[in-house]
Amino acid sequence: MTIPEIVNSTVNPGEIFTLDVVADTDGVSVNSVSLVLDYNENLVSFSGYKADDGMIKFWIDSPKEKDGKIYLSGIIPGGVSGLYDPNKTTVVGIPLVRLLFTAEQAGNASFSFIESSLLRNDGKGSVLPHEQNGLSLIIDNDINKNSDIENIIDQTSPLPFVVDFISSSFFSKTPSMIIFNAVDAESGIKSYKIKIGASIWKNTQSPQVISKGFFSYNVAVRATDFYGNFRDANIRIPGIVSFRLLLVIFILFLSSIFGYKMLK
Repeated sequence: MTIPEIVNSTVNPGEIFTLDVVADTDGVSVNSVSLVLDYNENLVSFSGYKADDGMIKFWIDSPKEKDGKIYLSGIIPGGVSGLYDPNKTTVVGIPLVRLLFTAEQAGNASFSFIESSLLRNDGKGSVLPHEQNGLSLIIDNDINKNSDIENIIDQTSPLPFVVDFISSSFFSKTPSMIIFNAVDAESGIKSYKIKIGASIWKNTQSPQVISKGFFSYNVAVRATDFYGNFRDANIRIPGIVSFRLLLVIFILFLSSIFGYKMLK
């Protein structure tokens, strides 16, 4: 497992820079990745990830920051053993994900893996042994230097997404739930919130257990990226008693009253 060199080995405080996580599997096909990346949170801050710039297409746990560490895990559909580089006429490592960081203050920032797991694409999910390499980055106060670091400003909401309801059968031990997955191409999805009916927004993640009520009700899911842009998706959860059934019962009730009066 390696982190290749950043475009510039030196950045200024306030600059956003990208860090590519690449796996060199020596030609072995892998389809699942799980990583924990450590970094100096006093020198740099996590600013998101580029969803389209890596081979991980389905996130089990999209990149999240906690206590100065980045946690992520995902799946590479069909598996991949490497990418062909026409300039080098050879196979190069697998770009897993492009992470975004902001330089906060001057210093020598280091990045290192404290946990990593690569699973072979062999139908058994066997673990691929590998080494873990890190990287250092100098952050200085030379505000006059010419920087080639990409200035990333995300002003776009996440792409539209769908919330699906999976109903539990009567004898099933698995509860009813909703599943969802939003995509943000610029900085990635930072968090999800859920609003059930007229309640307040609460943190959530997919899948989310949801119960059927006596009547149907609305559920809203909000996906927010690392720059505060958000997108909402709604779904109507069916109730135990449908409107059509209530209408039939009401009509039968009125008919019985009318019939009773007629008999009298």
